[in-house]
This record gives sequence, C-alpha cells and structure tokens, in this order.
Amino acid sequence: MDSTAQHMSEKDKADGLAVNLTSIADGALTPDTSTPSPSLALNLVTWDGHNDPENPQNWPRSTKLVRSAAPLAVIFSISIASSIFGAASDITSQEYGVSREVMSLGVALFVAGFAVGPLVFAPMAEVVGNAPPMAVALAGCAIFQIPLALATNVETILLSRFLAGTFGAGGLAVGSGILADIFGPVTRGVAVGVSATVMNMGSIIGPVVGAYIVDAYGWRWTAWVTLIFCTTVGLACTVILRESSHNRILMNRAARLRRETGNQGLRAQAEMASLDPKVLLRKYTTKPVRMFVREPILIVMTIYLTLVYGSLYLSYQLFPRAFRSRGWSKPTATLPFLAVGLGVISALALFSTFTMTWYKKRWVAAQQDSKGESTSARVAPEKRLPPMVLGAVLLPPALLWFGWSGDAHWTAQVIACYAIGLALQTIFICGIVYIVDVYLLNTVSATCIHVMVRSVVSATFPLFEGPMYETLGINWSATLLAGLSTLIMASPILFIIYGSQIRSWSRFSVG
Repeated sequence: MDSTAQHMSEKDKADGLAVNLTSIADGALTPDTSTPSPSLALNLVTWDGHNDPENPQNWPRSTKLVRSAAPLAVIFSISIASSIFGAASDITSQEYGVSREVMSLGVALFVAGFAVGPLVFAPMAEVVGNAPPMAVALAGCAIFQIPLALATNVETILLSRFLAGTFGAGGLAVGSGILADIFGPVTRGVAVGVSATVMNMGSIIGPVVGAYIVDAYGWRWTAWVTLIFCTTVGLACTVILRESSHNRILMNRAARLRRETGNQGLRAQAEMASLDPKVLLRKYTTKPVRMFVREPILIVMTIYLTLVYGSLYLSYQLFPRAFRSRGWSKPTATLPFLAVGLGVISALALFSTFTMTWYKKRWVAAQQDSKGESTSARVAPEKRLPPMVLGAVLLPPALLWFGWSGDAHWTAQVIACYAIGLALQTIFICGIVYIVDVYLLNTVSATCIHVMVRSVVSATFPLFEGPMYETLGINWSATLLAGLSTLIMASPILFIIYGSQIRSWSRFSVG
C-alpha cells in the first residue's frame, strides 16, 4: 500500500471496509459502532480492494496449502494427545488400585479441557493475532506431558491431562480460525471439513498408537511420544506458519504506515474496537450463553453434534471390547479404528465433492443474481445440509449393524465400523459448517458455546462406557446409541424445510 486511505478510490474504500468488517465479525473483535467523523473515515486503513496481495484469501494456492499445513498439523497432534491415553486406562487402574472408570477420566478430563481453553485463547487471539496463541497452546499441551510421564499418583495424571486439554483447546480453536482466514466462502466449507476430519482422524489413530505403545514400552511412553510429536510439529510450524488474522495484518499495516508517514491518525478498524477486559469477558461469557438459550438452530445442532462427538469418544472403549470378545489381543482389537478412519476420510471426500459441485453452482448463481450490487451475496445456509441427511439416515442402522454382528464374521463388524465413521463425520462436518454459515457475523460466540457444551457433555461418555457395557453388552449398547440417533435424525430435514423461517426469528443470524 503506497498511500493511505485518503488516496483510495471510493470503490476501494467501500470494498476494503466490507472485507475488514467481515474479518472483524469472524475474528470476534467488537467494532466501535459510533458514527465516525469524516477525518476518521479518511484515515481508515483497509485492504487495497479485493486483490490486495496481503489479504490471506488472495495468497497463491501453493502458499495457502503450505500455510494451512501448520494449523492442521497442530490440530492433528492435539487430537492424538486427547485419546492416546485411553489405551492406558486398564494398566494404570491396576497400577494405582483404582477402578477403570476413574482412569477413564484421563480421556474425559482432556476433552473437558476443550470447554475451558476457548475462554482464554479466543480473547488472546483478538489482541495478538492467531500465531502466538497457537504456539502457546501447542507448547502447553506438550509441556504437561512431562508431569504425566513422571506421575507417581492418580491426581497428577488427571490434573496433567486436564491442563494439557485446556491448552490444546487453543490449538483446535485458533487452528480452525486460521483456515477460515485463508479460504473464501466456497472453499471455506472444504477447509472446515478438512479441519474437522484431521481432528477426528487424530483422535481415532490415538487409541491404535497408544495400544501398541503400552504393549511394547509401557503406559508412560504414551506421554513421551506425544511430547516428541508435539515438539516436532512445533519446530515445523516455526518454519511454515505465518500470521493470517485479517485484523492483525491490517493493524500491522496501520502501524507501519504511521511510522512511514508520521500520520498518527491512521488506524485499522480493529484498533478502534474495544479490548477492555470487561467487554471481552462479556463477549465470551454472557453473549454465547444468550445465544444458546435463544437460538433453536444452535441448540439442536449442538445436541446432535454432541451426541456424534460423544459417540466417537465412547467408541474408543466400546469398539476394542467388541473385538477382544472375539479373542483378539488388545493392540489388534484397536485396528478396526482404521476402518472408522477410512469412513471419516470418505465423508470428507463426499462433502468436498458436494461443495465444489452442487453447492458451488448455487453460490455462483447467487453472485450473478446480485448483478454486481453486492459483494456479499450469500447462499442459504440450508444448502449445506443435504449430505447431513445422508449421514443422519445411515447412522442408526450402522450402529445396529455393528452391535448385532458380533457372532458374524469379523469383516461384517469392521464394515460396520466404516459405515459408522462415514455417518458420524458427514453429520459432524455439515453441522459445523452450517453453524458457521448461519451465524456468520457471530461465528466466534456461536462456536465458542457450541464447543463448550459439546466438550463438557461428551467428556462424560467414556465414563459410563464401562457400566453401560456391563449392563447392556455390546449389542444393546449400540442399540441405545442407535435409538438416540433416530430421535434426532429428522433435524437436518426440518432445517432444510423450515430453516429460513427459523433464522428470520433470530437476533444473531445473518439472514
């Protein structure tokens, strides 16, 4: 930018301001809504139109892919850390003389930490950008593997797992935010899908890796291996990660221009936002709660995705039990998780194909219908949901298939694992993208409360796996989950039909 906003054309000022306001909304900064004076408006530093090369959404495709690798690697490493300890539940319960349910807290508390982390890292990202919080999050998750590996009592194990999860939550939240900063409206859906897939793939692979580590080297090496992996990812990120926060980039640009021109009146819109601790606290506590209480779409989607997410973590104990009952060894009994992982990858392929074909055609048509009058023509969020209907219909029979094929050949149950992974991930991806599209200007608040509720409730699922198995067995446990899935199966269909009307009642939806 070789001049300040005084020299921008009227079109460029409007374009740049529109992009910046969207970034502010997605980045959770609260702009000053008072009417600016003419002099203030003329000193606003924004993008140089839609093709500004410093805008992350205008980076070359190769650059986007390289920069995206860093947050995806962080998400993957933290997800592995979340579930790898599950393989150590049996041996640690025997070593410390406690029940298996107590040691299941090792997984549950890590997931519960996901509910606490966003309260710290979301405001931090507003002040300093995306890169520093993600570095702190990964480092914190790695550091708390050390007391875990050296623990001599149950309390140290559980506290270390909770604190590792609390820090790790920052990597998940900020990492996904980086992808949203880099990719545009159509490809953003695919990027969010990739992020969700990498997250769940990590948590699926964790029990498999953990089982073989525990069998060969002992449970403490689940922590040492996690530490080594997180450290390696962190070193790689120092090379390939760059700041992608639109607000932070524009704030840095404004600071540079102030130094170069001597004009101290130059400001990015984000610099005029309130960073008062009270404002940030209200934004990340009261507003998300108000949204959750008042928004039917957010309530139903959160309940559904909590069931899906909790079922995935429940399966980390339930699936190995099913295959160990066939006489398989502990490590071998975790291998069917690879079938679940293949289903998760297939769900991403399905959603990506849908997004880049059917959905993209409707997005292009919306831009053409706007006739250039608006740069923000949108497709109805409900257009994201058709694949979710497929996943919703597939999940209950897939769970029944798994639960009642225990006496059949093992391949039948493994194929059921694939179908469960496909259904769960299709529902999960579509649900997350739908929430983002519905609450575009309030994305951070919506996703914050969603993640908090989902994490707290899902963290309880591994705790009742043991009693549920002992009471119901594999077949009726799967039947119970299938029944719960059936009760809420119609929600995406109802949203496709009535979603527009429901959004019209909302104070927080974009429209």
